[in-house]
Amino acid sequence: MISTEPSSITLTEISRQGIAPSVFTRIYEPDCQLVNWQRPLSVAVADYAAALSRQDHAISMRELLAPAAVSAALYSRLPDLPGRDDFVADAQQLAEMFACLFELRRVGLRLASLQTAMCPRFHVDRVPCRLVTTYAGSGTHWLNQAQRNQVLDSGGREPERWQRLMAGEVALLKGDGWEDNDGQGLWHRSPPASIGYRRLFLSLDFAE
Repeated sequence: MISTEPSSITLTEISRQGIAPSVFTRIYEPDCQLVNWQRPLSVAVADYAAALSRQDHAISMRELLAPAAVSAALYSRLPDLPGRDDFVADAQQLAEMFACLFELRRVGLRLASLQTAMCPRFHVDRVPCRLVTTYAGSGTHWLNQAQRNQVLDSGGREPERWQRLMAGEVALLKGDGWEDNDGQGLWHRSPPASIGYRRLFLSLDFAE
């Protein structure tokens, strides 16, 4: 369940940022395109994520799952290293929160360790809403309204500045597939790759 306790919330023209997961409910506000739960990762989760990102064999999971089945799926695919229980519990909690918020019976889970940028150019997803979090490595880049307008006015040229999610933060990105949101979805991209690039990324989508 998502906590309803008061939290410190920062509002901008298209984003809402808070230190408690109750900030997620702000995604239903018409002018909101991004909600960011600004949370730190526990040491156990961060250490396990770092260990996964250093594995020789890349992690690549794509599953359509009932929220309650996420833990079993992760246990069947992830190596038994210190911190695995904490990592799995964290991903399970995020899946249950996402499903509760949008009344979903199943979620589309993707967990991947990446050495290249998955989506290197700024774009908008044709989905209602996507949850993203980076457990290790650089976080997702996104554009505020002024930066988005700069891209549009320049004919699609890459902007000089952008916003960035930090590792551990959990964001909801509203897409063009949200009702009455066509053309307004959040512009974002994967962080550019660099030498020694390592990133462990989790996303959750609607699977209805």
